[in-house]
Amino acid sequence: MTATMQSAGRTVEMTGRFYQGDMYWSFDQQGQQMELYHIGNSTYTVAGGQCFRGTMQQGMDRDEVDPSRFSNRPEENPDVTPAGRDTIDGEAVLVYEISQSRSRRPVTYYILADSGYPRRIEAGSMQWDFHSWGSVEPIQKPEGNCQSMPGGGTMADGGS
Repeated sequence: MTATMQSAGRTVEMTGRFYQGDMYWSFDQQGQQMELYHIGNSTYTVAGGQCFRGTMQQGMDRDEVDPSRFSNRPEENPDVTPAGRDTIDGEAVLVYEISQSRSRRPVTYYILADSGYPRRIEAGSMQWDFHSWGSVEPIQKPEGNCQSMPGGGTMADGGS
């Protein structure tokens, strides 16, 4: 998947992949390439040629961003109906607009008509594009020697 988020006049581009509950992210943070690996209960952060190892205690909630949590069976959510149809890169999608209590603007979900998987999610200043369903390689820990993160956290938790 790819994601584009805008905040405070800056644009952050991310790429990631999910495999059986594990996830990998790559992005640029203040001019430095960062990689985050969440494998089982372990995390690995690679930045500036260094690797740090920690545990999943805090940080990004993997369940919130794991696309496997989406149902490909619409009968499980009978109250949610599409607002329309569209195409993205030649793929037919159903368009859903879901209101959120903390925002006046809805979150728009573009769901692949043939499989029920998300193709795109848009909300405010972010866009997530999903692709390659079912053809992602397993996520392996980074190569090399990873140092333990002080306190067991990750750099995403605010460490440095």
